[in-house]
Amino acid sequence: MLMSGIASALLIYEITSATEAPSQALAVLQYVLLACGLIGLVGSFLMHAQDK
Repeated sequence: MLMSGIASALLIYEITSATEAPSQALAVLQYVLLACGLIGLVGSFLMHAQDK
């Protein structure tokens, strides 16, 4: 969650301070964080389903 906040803050800084598109490294970081979030969500659903 902390990494997601840091990445969001970096994205906002990149957008407000640059005239170009955000850097590719930041975009890759955001996609990695999104993938981790989705994996966590699927894992939560699977753990919840096993409890029943």
